[in-house]
Amino acid sequence: MAKIIVFHFTDEGKLPPLSPEQIHGLMNKIYDELKNYPDVRFNGTYVDEKGRGICDWDAPDTAVVNEILIKVLGGSPVDGLIAVKRVL
Repeated sequence: MAKIIVFHFTDEGKLPPLSPEQIHGLMNKIYDELKNYPDVRFNGTYVDEKGRGICDWDAPDTAVVNEILIKVLGGSPVDGLIAVKRVL
């Protein structure tokens, strides 16, 4: 299992302001899709006031997370996905 970080930094990849209803709907889509991926865990999305941020996943590799994003979002509007290892 790898720690996958998804980046949202550029204007194209930034997360737009979302209403509570939109956030709830997006979370439902993610968790519905994750039923098809029992070995993947979505740990959350973290953003600053400008919409720049990251999503934290545990998954076998970046390709699986990208596949999920394409299914849930209808594309992969992110600025990159990387697998990282904890060093501290």
